[in-house]
Amino acid sequence: MLLGTNLKYTKAYNFRIVLETIRRFGPISRAEVARRTELTAQTVSNITRELLDMGLIYEAERLRDGRGAPSIQLTINPDGAYSIGLDLDRDHLTALLVDFAGQIRHRIHQALDGALPPDKAMDLLARTAETLLQETGLPREKIWGVGVGIPGPLDVSEDGHVTNVANPKAFPGWHRVPVVEILERRLELPVFLENNATAAAIGERWYGAGQHIATFFYVFFSEGLGGGLIFNGQPYDGHSGNAGELGYCYLPPEVLTAEDLTVFQKPHLGILFNVPRLYRRLEAAGHTARSLEDLEQLFQEKNPILLDWLHTGLEHLAPIILAVEYILDPEAIFFGGRLPEPIMTYIIEWLTQRLAALRIEEKPPVRLLPGTAGVDAAALGLATLPLYIQLAPGLHVLLKTGDGEAPARGRASSAAR
Repeated sequence: MLLGTNLKYTKAYNFRIVLETIRRFGPISRAEVARRTELTAQTVSNITRELLDMGLIYEAERLRDGRGAPSIQLTINPDGAYSIGLDLDRDHLTALLVDFAGQIRHRIHQALDGALPPDKAMDLLARTAETLLQETGLPREKIWGVGVGIPGPLDVSEDGHVTNVANPKAFPGWHRVPVVEILERRLELPVFLENNATAAAIGERWYGAGQHIATFFYVFFSEGLGGGLIFNGQPYDGHSGNAGELGYCYLPPEVLTAEDLTVFQKPHLGILFNVPRLYRRLEAAGHTARSLEDLEQLFQEKNPILLDWLHTGLEHLAPIILAVEYILDPEAIFFGGRLPEPIMTYIIEWLTQRLAALRIEEKPPVRLLPGTAGVDAAALGLATLPLYIQLAPGLHVLLKTGDGEAPARGRASSAAR
């Protein structure tokens, strides 16, 4: 169905456009906001007055520009809004509380030994979010929401409610778990669910080097391999909500061992980047490997097992990255997630050389860039999610559903402001 808009939704969109302009280019004058947005001075004045009343921005120093009176500069108020990100995987939970400027105010990290059953996971997520609030002393009303991330693929029901949050083979017992409903009831806060790869891409777009890149792909390394897509400035989920899941691309069975095929059943690219699989190989050869710090030390020592793991995976990843280049034509491809920085740098350098050999000469290369959030990329992206969904400009703000309401993203909380 084709949907129209009206003045109500145009106002909401203009509100977000003005806020985003101040966030990205501030300190900035009202006149400069009007110039950049092509809105009238009166419209900008009305919206900035509302933003000031909400505490999302404040008036900074005056700046003299020309002969007139100095103009008042507007800038984001870091204390104007806060949000929480909870990145859950089989091997860890990372929780961040961030302010409106993207600064991490508090961090909690806990190593896990395998996937938790849903009841224990819900207890841990709720308890950790409460701990963040207690240890920072922030009132609950200052929190705009909680972003929760679990590895994809995600199953989105017809009504847009996420009920299955992970591969049931990797997360036993998680089939059709209403995560949003459970945590909203426990925390009394809006909850937003996203796969952690897409969340990392959103965080890169909102706070990282992707702020000025409209279309990019994000390759995400965690316990396995995932991906997220920002298209024309907006996260693109695809039909089922799983766009970017390059870890599930087909892999020839002969690449894997019999044990691999027993554990993972269907061969796919993500197996080659499975970190527990790497740990098992290293420990079988007598090397201590239980953490990212261990991997970094082994990499510095040029451990042959680790290097073989890297090179085997990258040989099969390179054609997929080339396909991303040709099919999506992004301006950049980011690489981030839970691998040590030296290994991530090596991956980018290796792929840059390999892709140059594979790419047709007429095709200009796509920039391969490191993600800016390091190992906390998913957690920061998830903390960004409540603010992004409720405050970022997007075409979805201008559209309305059949009942006359502006639609939310499929994974958004029903309690969004």
